Amino acid sequence: MELKRLFAVLSRRWWLIGLPTLIALALSLPSMAQVVRPQPLYRVTVRFTAAQPPQPGSAETFEERSYIAWLGSEYAVINLAAWLRTESFAREVTALLKAAGREVGVESVRAMIASDSVRSILTLYLTASDPELLRATAEAAIQALTERSNAYFPQLRGQPAQVVPLDSVEVTPLPVPITERLAPLLRVLVGFVGGLGLAALAEYLDPSVRTRQEIEALGLAILAEIPPL
Repeated sequence: MELKRLFAVLSRRWWLIGLPTLIALALSLPSMAQVVRPQPLYRVTVRFTAAQPPQPGSAETFEERSYIAWLGSEYAVINLAAWLRTESFAREVTALLKAAGREVGVESVRAMIASDSVRSILTLYLTASDPELLRATAEAAIQALTERSNAYFPQLRGQPAQVVPLDSVEVTPLPVPITERLAPLLRVLVGFVGGLGLAALAEYLDPSVRTRQEIEALGLAILAEIPPL
């Protein structure tokens, strides 16, 4: 009997279920292709060591010399990692790409770049769907990092920071996250579940009486029943 009642509710409220589902499906159609054939992504990871350029008399201190050098290296790495994520660094990379014949927007370059630092090791991450553009951007980023830091850090006194790449530029494919592949289907599922919720709410708020059982549940006596045509 419960299944019959459920089927009756679904048959009455099908449009409330179908409408949100269709809206979600329409919004997800442009990205449905990535479910079957997701857009590939590629990454370049390059690690660096970095240090401030030596200054005359900078080691004339009571502190142990190697300690000062390593501490200065950590400070340089932390600040360079922060610079990699800025618009100014993206502009430097964009200018180098333009000089090489590639027109790429500053925001597009900035979206490709991420960075991290641990002690005296700086790590540059670049991610894009075009492997050739990614390689060119990585090479431009390395050049900007090694040659243009003095324009943004007055502490360097006009000399670029000493930056040494520890890795070569290697473009590697990234696996597409399963959540990204299934995102369009999940949106349709959310629309369907939302439609079920609307149908349940409409049924709950509907004051209409449609069946014999509903009348008997109210404690009313049934005098006669007209059969359906």
